Amino acid sequence: MITVMNNFWLGKISLWKSYWLVGELLNALVLLLIFNIEIYFFKNNDFIVLLPFLNFNDFTIVSKILIFTWSIYITVGIWRSAENYGGNFIWIFLTLLVLSYRIFTLKLMIF
Repeated sequence: MITVMNNFWLGKISLWKSYWLVGELLNALVLLLIFNIEIYFFKNNDFIVLLPFLNFNDFTIVSKILIFTWSIYITVGIWRSAENYGGNFIWIFLTLLVLSYRIFTLKLMIF
């Protein structure tokens, strides 16, 4: 498991696996896990009305740190996979564009 996480961090996983499996599928599962931690462990239900907009402003600092750390981890891994990608340039460009937007909106949502 540590080897897979290290290979992802170093960009040694193929771009489609990095983006779709980790960046989208696993990211959605991690965010759902953090939402549940916020509700069940911290008893924070203030954000449920705003859930469709993914507003993290009412989260505890622990959840914000988890989301920030996870987002940096997946962004770096996918970015490095895009840099190592040997295929069509348009996929590299689109991936880097989406990752840049994701980090920009993360700053707006958390702080």
